[in-house]
Formats: sequence, structure tokens, C-alpha cells
Amino acid sequence: MYQVFAPRVGAQYASHVTFGPWESSRRWGSRRILSDPMKMLLRAGAAAFVLALVGVTASMQSSRTDPVDSASPVWNFTPVDLVRSRDGAPDRHGFSKLAPWPLATGRTMYTGCYDPVPLIDAPPEDRCFGTVDLSNPDRPTWLATVYTYDATASPAPPANHIIWRKDYPFPNLPARAPCRVSWDDPDIAAGRRAPACWDPGWNTHTHYVASGPGNLLAVNQERYRLDNTRQVSYRGVKFYDVSDPAHPKFLSYWEAPTSPPNPTTGVYPDMRGTHHFNFDGRYLYLGTEYRGFIGMILVILDLADPVHPREVSHWWVPGQKTPEEDAVRDWVQHDWNEPVVRRPDGKYLKHVAMHYATPYGNVVYLSYRQAGLIVLDVSDKSKPRQISRMDYVVPGAEPDAPDANACRASAGGQPAACANAHSAKLVPGRPNLLVMSDEYFRCPFGHMRIVDVADPARPKLLSHFLLPETAACDPAHPAQALDAARFPRRGPSTHIGNAWNSDLYMMAWYGAGLRAIDIRDPAHPKEVGRYQYKIRDDFPDAERSTKEDPLGGLLVGADIQPGQRFAGQDTYDVVFGPRGQVYVPDGTAGMRVLRYTGPLASPGPVPPDRR
Repeated sequence: MYQVFAPRVGAQYASHVTFGPWESSRRWGSRRILSDPMKMLLRAGAAAFVLALVGVTASMQSSRTDPVDSASPVWNFTPVDLVRSRDGAPDRHGFSKLAPWPLATGRTMYTGCYDPVPLIDAPPEDRCFGTVDLSNPDRPTWLATVYTYDATASPAPPANHIIWRKDYPFPNLPARAPCRVSWDDPDIAAGRRAPACWDPGWNTHTHYVASGPGNLLAVNQERYRLDNTRQVSYRGVKFYDVSDPAHPKFLSYWEAPTSPPNPTTGVYPDMRGTHHFNFDGRYLYLGTEYRGFIGMILVILDLADPVHPREVSHWWVPGQKTPEEDAVRDWVQHDWNEPVVRRPDGKYLKHVAMHYATPYGNVVYLSYRQAGLIVLDVSDKSKPRQISRMDYVVPGAEPDAPDANACRASAGGQPAACANAHSAKLVPGRPNLLVMSDEYFRCPFGHMRIVDVADPARPKLLSHFLLPETAACDPAHPAQALDAARFPRRGPSTHIGNAWNSDLYMMAWYGAGLRAIDIRDPAHPKEVGRYQYKIRDDFPDAERSTKEDPLGGLLVGADIQPGQRFAGQDTYDVVFGPRGQVYVPDGTAGMRVLRYTGPLASPGPVPPDRR
């Protein structure tokens, strides 16, 4: 069933909400899975009650029905193959966001190497980017790997080495690349003696790549271990010539300015690095930590000469600059995966940081985490100018949001906003429609919004689109999913998507798989296809992996039942191939090749609009 609300209409909000059929998914920070039979029975009953309630409410408020079994994991998609290694076996890398997007119509596609890659033992495989051969677009092949460090000349410390611990007694080791250390030396292994050097590539991963003009590829550089803040990492963007995709050629490295380590704690305060970016012609719009600012800001680079990238300008939300703007900052920075609430002193607890920029000519849409959607005029690249800001991540900003009650419960009963703007993209052929995704791993989980940007000075929210489990939270633990056992990898949060054409949008929904959404009526989007899978079905030996796997524990925050670590999915992105293939990378292992067989398939896929 679909659920449609007609909420109160405000100055910027004329929103509706649609629920798709019930699916499975998972969550960040959930508790230990219960083993007591009675508790499991009670939880199953609670789940059934929520399902029934959703169905009854939908039938009361809408005559629209879903003709497909809501439990069906696959609907209007057909599996074709998986990306293969050179030996013909399914490739076991953790794939991340793909380039180019939304169409990979050439002979090559690019991906970052997501970590921790639990199905590959070799350490460098989670600190690299890869090229994928599309000579046979139905059966792509992993072609080449470029690492952040030299595993032969500069072997990295093992994943369980004491050097990765927060309390490691030797912070700020001198940077050198390559750097050879005998990690099994008893004194070094016990933390009694410091290694002579540290390779920054050991603490750097590359989860994002972007195709630029000609044969230019940009590759992000950011901290590998998020809690390893006392050893240096690369932080910025590396640029490669991929005219020979089997042998990418390094061109240059732009490094974000950062502060020296704290003399007392040894912590580097702003060395998280660069997370996302996109090209528009010769200009690259990126989000990065930067000396003198709280949270990531926008930086614009000029790549007219890719061997010598030049910073044109940087832009930030007022209050991010420190210490100059400390007095005007109306928030206290906290984790982006926490609800935004207001403190007794009037300041908000929220995470303000540039996350994802999508440039369209002289207009750039910034997904600015818990500062919401920001629209910039960049007709003068040296002086970006804010056109508007739709700050929906504030308590009370969306009183009729479908997850408002669940969010309040998740925040302990106080007014709150539960969201984190991840990305925003225009719909081709409909330049006034912007599709936004949130990335939020607490219940209620991140969902999709459609925004009318006909007047960029006054963006207007048209609709929310959720899955029922998005707001199906455990009543006893409101920040957690109702049924943790269904979601062993990631929660049912949206991540990132692309428009197939002007009427159909596809969204990677992390633990809930891939979704195809009919957006002909943007006030009432509806699901018309899905593809859910289990990683272990494609990699039958997955459950035998003994490699350290933070994603299988940290994100869940609970013990996973034996044999269940890979009984879900980690759907990370979606792009389209030269003959209508649908490429679906998984952040844990593998990339699936599908075909969409549902309504609105023609025409498609179509290229994005560029203003």
C-alpha cells in the first residue's frame, strides 16, 4: 500500500508523503540482537502491528494499491551478471560511488575502493581506486587498481595493530613515503618503541572519483580510520590521466590547508580530508575540511591546467569560520548521525558541513548535512553568492513530516529533526525538479525528498518518499530499527540516486536495496520496482571471512548472529550503462548488473541537463 498525506501548507512547504511497500533493511547503532524466544516473539508482534497500522492508514487515506506482493525482494528488475575479476570470478572489492554518472557509455567506469573489504585479505584493497572495463557492458571486468601507498616498499600496519588505537603513545609520527617498518618487532607491536616513520597513505582511503574534461579523473583523499586523528593522512584530491585506463598516470595533488596537531593531545583538528566533488567543465566543486573552519566547506578548483590545480575560492556557512565567527555561531557541532535538538542556551546541536555539490552552469546545489539545502550563484567563481537556503533540519521546520513523531521519540521526547542532507540532483527534462536524499543511520532513517526549484530563491518541498521501515522504530529503543536481525550491513537510509529519465528515478537505499520510483507526479511519487539481494548469495564463502569488519559491527552496534553478517546488502550507488544496463555497486562486496523491466523504461537512460 501507499500512504499519502496532505499536510499543512507553509511558505516553503507544500509537502506530501508517500510510503512504498514494506521491505527489509538495517540500522546504525542498534543494540544486541535478542535471543530470548519470548522477546523475539514480542518484537515480531510489534512488527506485525506496525505493518498492519501502515496498511490500514493507507487504505483510509488513499485508494491507490500496490499490485505486487510487498514481500517480493525483486520487482521489475532482472539480474544479468556481476563485475568480474580478470580470472573470471565475481570481483570481491567493496565498490563505492561510480564515475561517470549518470551514464557510463564509454569503455571504462571508475570506482573508489570502499573499506573494509571483508572478503579480500590483502590490506591495500581497501585503500585504492579501480578502473572497470566495459567492453562487454553486460559483464564488466575489473581492469586496474591504483593504491594510496606502495604495499611492497611501504607495507601498512596490520588492522589489529596497537598503532590504530586512540591511546597509542606515539602520536604525530614523521611522515615519509615510502616507509618501511617491522610491524612484528616485539617492542613496536607492544607500543614500547615508536616506528621511525609513517606513510600518510596508510591512513588514507579513496571512496569517491569523478570524471572531468578529456581524460581527467579526480580521486578523493580522506582519512581511512575516522578515529585515527593523531597520525597524518592525505587530505585533498589527486588527479590522474586515464587515457590508458589500464595504467592511470598521476598528474597532481591538491592538498587542503590544515592545522598542526594539538600540542597536548596530538590530534589533527581538521585533517578529515576531502569527501565528495563534481566537475562542471574545468571547475571542480568539492567539500573538504580546511584550516580555520569547523566542519567541511566548499572549495572551487580550476583545472584548466590539471598538473597545477588552482584554488579559485572557498565558501562556508556563516559561523563555520573560527575563531572569527564564534560569536555568531548558533549551533554546537556534533555527530551528523544524531538528531538536531535545541539546547537550553538556545543553540542547536547539529553538524554543519558541506557534503555534496551538484553544479549546473551558474547554479550549484549544496547538500550541507544538517544545514539542509543551499543554492549558490557561481556566475563569478571567485565570489560564490548564496541564493537561498532550505534549512529543513531544524526542530519544527517540517511539522507534518511523516517521521516527525518517530524523530521526537528518538530524541527522548523533545522537539527534534532527524536528517542529514546527502546529495541533490536535477531531473533531466524537468529543470525545476530536484531530488534530494538524506543519509541518516538512526531510526527514523534517511529518506527522499522532491523539491521545486523553479524559483531558486524560494525552494519548495513537494513531497517525501519513504519505505515503511524507514520510520518503523523499536518502541523500547526508538533510535533503533524494529527488527535488527533483518539488516546486518546497513540501515534503510537513502544514499544517492540518478534519474533514468524525466519520469523515473532510481535510488540506492543502502540496506533496503535499489528502488525505482515513478516521479511523474512529484507530489505523489510511488515505487515501481526494487532489487534486494543478499551478499552471501553471490559470494557463498562470505560468512567464513575472519577479517576485521567494522561495518558488520560498528554500524550495527550489536552482535550479529553467526552466519548472518552477509545476509543483507550495502547498496551504494546506481548508474546506467551504454545499452540500458543498471550498475549497482555494493559497499561491502561486488557490483551487480541489472536490467529494468518495469513501467517508464522508455526513453532511457537519458543524459543529465546542463544549464
